[in-house]
Amino acid sequence: MKSMNFIGLFLLLITALLTSSIWTVPVNAHSGDVFEAYTSTPPTIDGVIDEDGREWAAASKVTFTMPEGDTTIYVMNDRRFLYIAAKVSDNSLDEVVNVGLDILTIDFDVRHDGEQFNVGEDTISIGARNRVGDGFVGPGLDILDDQQVDVDGMVGRIGNYNHFEILHPIDSGDANDIAAVYGSTIGARFIFFDESGSDKRTISVYPEGVSAQDADQSNWVDIVIVAPPDDGSGSSGSLGGSGLPVTEIGIVVVAVGWAAYIGWMIRKRRS
Repeated sequence: MKSMNFIGLFLLLITALLTSSIWTVPVNAHSGDVFEAYTSTPPTIDGVIDEDGREWAAASKVTFTMPEGDTTIYVMNDRRFLYIAAKVSDNSLDEVVNVGLDILTIDFDVRHDGEQFNVGEDTISIGARNRVGDGFVGPGLDILDDQQVDVDGMVGRIGNYNHFEILHPIDSGDANDIAAVYGSTIGARFIFFDESGSDKRTISVYPEGVSAQDADQSNWVDIVIVAPPDDGSGSSGSLGGSGLPVTEIGIVVVAVGWAAYIGWMIRKRRS
């Protein structure tokens, strides 16, 4: 009898846990604009966005307008790296060192809290003449250079477009970098520095309406780190790669358990 009472209490506990997991809504700390794509074939980081071929075909992308024309951002990840590219309409590639470089900067909301771009947040960049940057927000809220550079990238010019390509490890082990796992979400904003622009220096930001100077992260985009399709670790919400979500398995097990327990109670009362 005591063992059956214990089973009843156990079923109540599991039911409560499952109910809370079903009704828990994931926090979306940002604008709702989401980049989410996995690639099994990493792109060649050479300053040439081969969108008509195979390199960036799998990427999640968005096109918007900047002062000199259209710009397309591409985002995807594989097992190790986050890949970001941008094709920017521009009348030139400005590359005068110590005077003006065209630069793409990506700031990350590492904690995904949608609050402030604050101490410890990660920032990376790629500029003309293939100047890469790997930094973080320091104690004085200024950008400091990371001693461990975990960024690679190249810039090229094709026709009337500047091509920016950059990669960053999903988890480099560096305390000043993003540290993501499959299924996790990271906030981001993309800042474009154009040293000539429409005959003047311009700064453009995506998502639109976000300022490069504003520390508020609530309207930044979301980047979801996608698990490999063949990953059997359960990181994508599946158990053993069976395709049946863990929550659904739990519901079935608990339902069977309750049925058996109630059946036992009915039989005991009749006896």
